[in-house]
Amino acid sequence: MCKQDDSRLARFTATLGFALDDFQLRACRALDDGRDVLVCAPTGSGKTVVGEFAATLALAGEGKCFYTTPIKALSNQKYSDLAARFGDDHVGLLTGDVSLRPHAPVVVMTTEVLRSMLHGDSPLLDGLTHVVMDEVHYLADRDRGAVWEETILTLPSAVRLVSLSATVSNAEEFGEWIGRIRGPTTVVVEEHRPVPLWQHVLAGGRLFDLFSPVTGTVDEQLVRYIAHRQLVEAAPAIPGRGRRRRRTATPGPAGADRPELVARLEAEALLPAIWFRFSRSGCDTAVDECLRSSLRLTDAHDVERIRSIAEKHVATVSPADLDALGYVGWLDGLERGFAAHHAGMVPVFRHAVEELFGLGLVRVVFATETLAVGVNMPARTVVLERLVKPTAHGPERITPGEYTQLTGRAGRRGIDTEGHAVVLWTPEVQPATVAGLASTRTYPLTSSLRVGYNTAVNLVDRLGAPAARDLLRRSFAQFQAEKSVAALTAAARTNSASLHELDRELAAVKGLSEYLALRDRLVAARGVAGSDAVTALARAVRSHPVHRRGDRDRLLTLAARRRTLGDDTDAMRIRIAAVTDRLTGTFDGVLALLDERGHVVLDPHSGRAHVTEEGHRLSRIYCTNDLLVAECLRGGAWSGLAPAELAAVVSTVIGESGHRVPARSGAATAAVDEALRATGRMWAELAGAEQRLGLPVSPEPDPVAVVAIHRLARGDGLAAAMRAVDSDVSAGDLLRRYLRTLDLIGQTGLCDRGALPVPGACATEAATTNIS
Repeated sequence: MCKQDDSRLARFTATLGFALDDFQLRACRALDDGRDVLVCAPTGSGKTVVGEFAATLALAGEGKCFYTTPIKALSNQKYSDLAARFGDDHVGLLTGDVSLRPHAPVVVMTTEVLRSMLHGDSPLLDGLTHVVMDEVHYLADRDRGAVWEETILTLPSAVRLVSLSATVSNAEEFGEWIGRIRGPTTVVVEEHRPVPLWQHVLAGGRLFDLFSPVTGTVDEQLVRYIAHRQLVEAAPAIPGRGRRRRRTATPGPAGADRPELVARLEAEALLPAIWFRFSRSGCDTAVDECLRSSLRLTDAHDVERIRSIAEKHVATVSPADLDALGYVGWLDGLERGFAAHHAGMVPVFRHAVEELFGLGLVRVVFATETLAVGVNMPARTVVLERLVKPTAHGPERITPGEYTQLTGRAGRRGIDTEGHAVVLWTPEVQPATVAGLASTRTYPLTSSLRVGYNTAVNLVDRLGAPAARDLLRRSFAQFQAEKSVAALTAAARTNSASLHELDRELAAVKGLSEYLALRDRLVAARGVAGSDAVTALARAVRSHPVHRRGDRDRLLTLAARRRTLGDDTDAMRIRIAAVTDRLTGTFDGVLALLDERGHVVLDPHSGRAHVTEEGHRLSRIYCTNDLLVAECLRGGAWSGLAPAELAAVVSTVIGESGHRVPARSGAATAAVDEALRATGRMWAELAGAEQRLGLPVSPEPDPVAVVAIHRLARGDGLAAAMRAVDSDVSAGDLLRRYLRTLDLIGQTGLCDRGALPVPGACATEAATTNIS
């Protein structure tokens, strides 16, 4: 590396106030050498420093750096960090409808925003020299991962890419793919945690080490204790006395109630802690249990600060809405040092919890797993109450990768000298199971790329259909597909060579193909034809010249081998094609439907296509049901609706719910009712076409919040809106649906976003397609 490069990195390091670790130095030097960089390192290890160096290089070269994050909350955090480092005038923020200094040399944004820029050839891309993709392992997310892959595929190769990821076991494979499509790429993997993580199991109020510090194996004291407890649990009841009852009416895990366990963590100096539960209701229940107890983790001075910060966050929320949200109980928990954190909470409550936890005023947060990959809330300790989580497919045991992601929150660099992961023992938990999760390092990154209608239209518009197919063939999904059948492909190639040799040898025998055909006809005739026909064919076979050759048996053996080998090879090719042609096959099916609906015009002979005016409107719609939205716009299904009515109808097609919950009441107005029927008819029409073409069927419109969204959109307030939804729909769910509805309305251009109010409970979050 040249002296000028050394001086750039040295000047950057001098501004940090701490020495860079070896992996940070290696990544920064590779980036300074003009290479793309993939950095995989544990949570809290400092990999974002490499992203900040990318911004420094962009500023030094009078270029631009885009810093992308998976969710808006992280974008806000990173914007604050970079603005503090480089100055407010040099840093902008783009998240959905939030546009703050978009022409600044360093702009923080969600990955969806960058994907939209690339599709639309935004002028903001001019001068772009560096892109940082934080949390790039989101590429594996089944719902949103395609955004990361599309962005990497379409980013100009002249732009240096810095990909930052949690530790994955196939970093080299991912880096190899990036290098194949973009050029020289350095992969830097760091397994070492800067803050050591100690693993524990809490059972019967006792905190056991999971691993022996001497042998490194599962601690013998823990094994003996669990074995004893399991014998006690399995023991029959004593006649006339029954089994001993637990002390609490609402027993928690590990043989004690949760407030008692929190108190034990405090006594062990293990707070602040994030206590992971895998359901929103479970988090709320845990807080309720603490509220009913005498647990208090704060003093009088803390209470004053907590109340001041909480009141600051809810200043925009009306008293009626605060009452509907259970403000008094929420504030009581905060003032006593504990709270819940999950996506079902309204944004102002979540943000207050995040700030208070960061300040050390809230000491325990009961959170869902989304916190593990979201907001920066490191803790001294992470508690896992269960090793099984509910999913749409039923209960599933958490994976080693999920365990590492969750426990990675433990240990604050610069604050803690060590972090702690605590698993609460229950009878179904075996120490060996926990040890396996804690020690396994096999969690690969896999592609989740899908070809949707918006993606297809944008690719065709930018590249043309043939080049779009080539782009899909260069995807990480295709790369992994080809690797998955690499052995099969090699076998098929070997077979093809053998077939070529057999064909050459057999073709040299005059009349062999005719003789083989006669033998096949004879075999077939013996099963169905009369004796005369069989006799005639047998005579023809015996009189054929090949039949009288001395090497006939060898030739028949070669022919049989050739047939078997050919059948096997054909079967291999079919299996290979099923895997490797999946993306392009789906793309062709999507194009066929877009052609039928008039969004593209497809030439059946050349395979080329061009995008129509309707297709260009579809290219600007980003949601799960993009084609349905475009078709409703074209067909006039939503015409003539007032702004609040439009919001009510649009809320049914954003794909927000994981399950359908019946609405409490009917449509908001007659116009809304008619628009919903028209939307349903259009969905049924499109679903039929998707089934006919073998495409995934788009989600059915979900009317769960129609009346509630209508009330929010006409300004009735959150309390009135919540009375119109089932109890399974939380205030946070409703507000997130409303914000995404506002964003989609902005994409359609059917009405002015400013005509629709933003409730005070989410005033700190603008509408965006990726609120988490």
